[in-house]
This record gives sequence, structure tokens and C-alpha cells, in this order.
Amino acid sequence: MRPPDDEPAPDSCPPPAPSATALVETLHRVARPQDHFDSARALVLDHTVRLALYIGAPDEIEAVGHALRLCRLLLSQCPALIRHRIADFRLL
Repeated sequence: MRPPDDEPAPDSCPPPAPSATALVETLHRVARPQDHFDSARALVLDHTVRLALYIGAPDEIEAVGHALRLCRLLLSQCPALIRHRIADFRLL
């Protein structure tokens, strides 16, 4: 039996993310010196997490690589983010 059309499927949305503070603390805990991670800010809105990562790298390509690695590491180390994915990436 399928759910009525006006109700979302039970697996359609990821669970709410942890607090922004918890995400930033996790990043500081899992980051390695070679990641050139300086600091981060997080914004959590319902099922969406937005991160601003400050990375000191010699060039843009290396900074992007470190940022993506940190995001993947955060996804793997934070159980509350198990069903979240990297959906958008912008370089500022």
C-alpha cells in the first residue's frame, strides 16, 4: 500500500541536522593540519545545512579539494548527517 498523494513518503527528506555549533565542533575535531582548515560557520535550517569553510591554501584548486574532503569527512563522522549529501558548492 502506498501513502496518500498529499503525504510525503517517509524516506523523502533527511532527518533534521544537528545544531550549527555541533557541526563546527565536529569539523574542528576531525580536521587534520594538512587540511589547512582555519574556521567555519554553519547555518542549519530544517533539513538543510550550509557551511562556510575558511581554508588557507596556496591556490583555488587546493582550497576546493580541502573543502570537499572536509565536507565528506563531516558527512561520514556525524551520524545525524547520514542521509545528507553535498548538493551545491560555491567558491567565494
